[in-house]
Amino acid sequence: MAVPAFARKPEFRRRPRRMTSPDFSIDAPRPDVGLIRPITDDEREVFKRDGAAVVRGIIPLEWIDYIRAGVIRLMERSDSSSQTYSPASEPRFFGQSFPWLLDDVFKDWALHGPLVDLACQVMPQARSLNFFYDQIFAKEPHATATAPYHQDAPYLPLKGSQILRIWTPLDPVTQDSGAVHYLKGSHRWGIIYHPRGYKTVSEYQPDFERDYDDYDWLVGESTPGDVLLHDPRVVHGSGGNHTSLFRRALTTIYTGDRVTWNPGPASMFNNKEQTGHIRVPRLTPGGPVDSELFPRVWPTS
Repeated sequence: MAVPAFARKPEFRRRPRRMTSPDFSIDAPRPDVGLIRPITDDEREVFKRDGAAVVRGIIPLEWIDYIRAGVIRLMERSDSSSQTYSPASEPRFFGQSFPWLLDDVFKDWALHGPLVDLACQVMPQARSLNFFYDQIFAKEPHATATAPYHQDAPYLPLKGSQILRIWTPLDPVTQDSGAVHYLKGSHRWGIIYHPRGYKTVSEYQPDFERDYDDYDWLVGESTPGDVLLHDPRVVHGSGGNHTSLFRRALTTIYTGDRVTWNPGPASMFNNKEQTGHIRVPRLTPGGPVDSELFPRVWPTS
């Protein structure tokens, strides 16, 4: 297998400023449909074992169309809080953190959409769920910028195992268009690797690009209606989009009641390019994350 080129550090095209006033416009009513099917025991076991799993044919396409329209709007708008991880001369690898604060489509999806039910099924031991974070990752046709191998865990100001990240593809995703590669089982190694730009978190990670063939990987090829579950401790990265098609996706994070606030030096809220437009709530370290920014989504009463 050809080794994907993930090593290049992402380049930001500009430094984001405070986000502009959102208009919250929605072109269509919120879909009134839930999951197509429940997650299976086998899918839960694969996720538990590998730290990542593709769950196929579970999201109604009405929701995919609804979200895709929102992504198109935000990409056209290119808010000052958005990121571009590619050089100015190349097609965009576009990112937008907290899109739910900019367009109500994403608020509908995160707070009232079928992922709440899915998260409850993936984490049945949780007595409550909070929505924590969402982010758009969109690679335009021929956007060759990559996402280097990393773990999400050091960037999340959280402590606990009840943290679920759900990656929802809005277009067909292939290895050539930039599918995410997940290192199976790396969430069980007990290691949080040194995050880029910091020197105080655990240890430096191996050269996974160079030694790619020494490991067992899940290549997250998927189609609209599928989702990819991943544990924030699992090592993952993605290649560039070498096709003439878009590769757009939305990632959403939910937390269970055993997760606590744990800000650290690598916290995403210290990355002002990504989250400088967000007013972070004053939470107590070791305490719950319940807040306006991280709302409880289940139970609803």
